[in-house]
Amino acid sequence: MRLIVAGVGPGDPGMVTAGALRTLEDADLVLIPHSRDGRPSVAEGAVRAHLRDGAAVPVVFPMIHDAQGRDAALRRRLEELRPRWEGAGSVVLPVIGDSALYATGAYLYDVWKELVPDLELVLVPGVSAHSLAAACARRFLALGEDVLCIVPGTAESGRIEAALRAADAAALYKPSALGDGLRPLVLRAGPWRETVRVDRAGLPDERVLSGDEALAAAGEYLSVLLLWR
Repeated sequence: MRLIVAGVGPGDPGMVTAGALRTLEDADLVLIPHSRDGRPSVAEGAVRAHLRDGAAVPVVFPMIHDAQGRDAALRRRLEELRPRWEGAGSVVLPVIGDSALYATGAYLYDVWKELVPDLELVLVPGVSAHSLAAACARRFLALGEDVLCIVPGTAESGRIEAALRAADAAALYKPSALGDGLRPLVLRAGPWRETVRVDRAGLPDERVLSGDEALAAAGEYLSVLLLWR
């Protein structure tokens, strides 16, 4: 059996690649990520029109830091769904952005591999949030010998600052995790020639903020801060 983690881009159905759509159409089963409160995910919104009736089932991905609790919840759901996936040839998990970068599919694969040791992993790339954010900002992300840094705002602040100091250009994912500490951290790692933050890139309520406004505490989870020296 193959687990296909398909990156479906930022949420705009028009940015889902032909390769990702093909995997959805050919899948025996599609697992749709849901939040803990049962709300549909951005990934589902991007591919809903391409899901066959009866082919998709929800899987809740607990947004918690407790890895053991997260894995236990995924294991329980997989056991509940065993009659659906046992004997299947391919199961697709659509994830926002790119399948290889900060993708929840990694957690599901590790847990599922314990139940099915010969489970095969396939990654289908998608449009990443930092690439789309740069396009929304109408800026080239990095050129020539520029050192580009991609760092999660959920990391320890000292590690974030060290990574930013070493970069010519940077994409900071989830800046909302830093709260009011975002501005002083970024300024300490500067100076920066340009700062742009893109909230909900590719979605109808997309916002592009630049300069000092981009460093205000971000309340949006789907946000990327871009920095250039």
